[in-house]
Amino acid sequence: MSKDRHNAIRPTSQVFTPEEDVLFEVALESSVSAFTWAVLHEGADEATAVAVGWKPRSGGRKPAAEHTISLGSAVEWDERYVHEHEDDDVHLDEGEYRLVLYAGRPGSGETGSAFIEHAEELDQDAFAVSTHPAAGSDTGHDGDIGQPLRVALVREGPTGQVERSSPVTYAEFRRFLEADWGPGEAYDDANAWPAFGGRPYQALRRAARDFVSRSKVTSFGDLVPPGYEEHKLEETAAQFPGILLPRDAGTAYLPGVELIWNYWLEEGMLVQTLNVILARFQNRRIPGRDPLARFDVTPLLPLRNRLWGYAEDELHRLTVRRRAVEYEYEYGFSLIGRAVPRPHVVVERRNGFLATFHQVLFLAHRYFKELDDLTVQADAFPLYRALRDCHIVLSQGTQNQYGEMAVAARAEFLVMQSILAEPQMREFLGGRPMTPYPEAWMDRVDSMKSIQGWTDTSIMHFNDLATIGEQLVLTIRLGNWADPGVGGIEAATWAQAFRYGIQKYAAAYRSATGVDLAQEPSTEMPSTLLARRLAGARIRA
Repeated sequence: MSKDRHNAIRPTSQVFTPEEDVLFEVALESSVSAFTWAVLHEGADEATAVAVGWKPRSGGRKPAAEHTISLGSAVEWDERYVHEHEDDDVHLDEGEYRLVLYAGRPGSGETGSAFIEHAEELDQDAFAVSTHPAAGSDTGHDGDIGQPLRVALVREGPTGQVERSSPVTYAEFRRFLEADWGPGEAYDDANAWPAFGGRPYQALRRAARDFVSRSKVTSFGDLVPPGYEEHKLEETAAQFPGILLPRDAGTAYLPGVELIWNYWLEEGMLVQTLNVILARFQNRRIPGRDPLARFDVTPLLPLRNRLWGYAEDELHRLTVRRRAVEYEYEYGFSLIGRAVPRPHVVVERRNGFLATFHQVLFLAHRYFKELDDLTVQADAFPLYRALRDCHIVLSQGTQNQYGEMAVAARAEFLVMQSILAEPQMREFLGGRPMTPYPEAWMDRVDSMKSIQGWTDTSIMHFNDLATIGEQLVLTIRLGNWADPGVGGIEAATWAQAFRYGIQKYAAAYRSATGVDLAQEPSTEMPSTLLARRLAGARIRA
């Protein structure tokens, strides 16, 4: 079974009332042609099936099917065959129940009990029926968060193991695509798609949204670096702060993505690179010189499908204006450009984030220096105070479009990276084959920077700022650093767990802006520093 796509079954709520219609959701791998579900009542001696049903795989090219099922669609098991239940109103009495997903469906003349005994179990989950729903369960009432995302369908690891959320990066998305399309429907196989039209792009867009929506944070263990040893996490779990959920939240998790990831890649010219290519594809001239005059795409290449669909979908994408004002709202970061709205149109700006975040990084480096000096006792209390201050500033911006904007923008940027990573794109833009780019789309961005005369800072530095900055901001925003029980011990554990990331972020920031955060907590806007460096480079040229 692929690690990126799991068969899963989940109730839409952990607790239902007897009057409610019991709903649950099913996600399947492409290899599953049919499935059977069963609701088992947990009795004193054994579990008995009280409702069952089956469904063949639906048609269409999407390899991973998703279904929302009602208990009313249950069927009645007979000794000879399965027939539709005569009464669609199936209700459950109060008690504990188990929801089980099986592969396949009963054969002709096969009883339900016989099928369940030998069927392959794919997944299971539990729920309860009670007249007194538990606090925080989803009972259909409007809460601060609302209905949980489809990320709830992600299969959870066995009890006792820590489930790690994969980083939501292009590399992980690529692996997700390879597992999602499967043999015979390879993403790179042009013959698997219609010769003309936007269906390949639409499939790519759907896959990106599905992939991003699976990222979730339920505990601080979901945020620690992948290289953090499992036994070390178990030992220090009590020394991390808890996750701060909104009051009366209807879900136990928050999205595991941050908009700062998009900000740094936008500063690294990812969006501008694809915009210039798309303008040439549509035969639109951009003011100034036109280095892409000989950009031609063969109509039989998959790249043309992606660019056509991307152009057609322009009305449904986030604009630079929307992202820019959200950068201001969540981080106080500003963009510089013609499409960016003027400062006076922004209602709220998180002015304190940059100062507090850079103070955290500066004090973390000072703590590392004390920690390595065996003649002194390292004090993490100043770092804790900085983390608390930064957490409070970030929490004030965890409102309105938070979460929705980050998920939508991440999916769109992953699509951009996928289009730029197409092999044909390199044929047009060229590149430096000996430069060790970690991901295929990066050399396209750097090539476009060279062609257009933009900044000469490599996209690799901006990618480090994006991925590591997101990880650090997530730990500060979602960790409950304002809890009175949290103090220097938790700050010291956080610093040691993220030491490599903190140092790497400071190094990337120095490469991009020229400011060393290990020496001074700069409060100057990154966009201003980048514009100044670009102007200086053009003068020297």
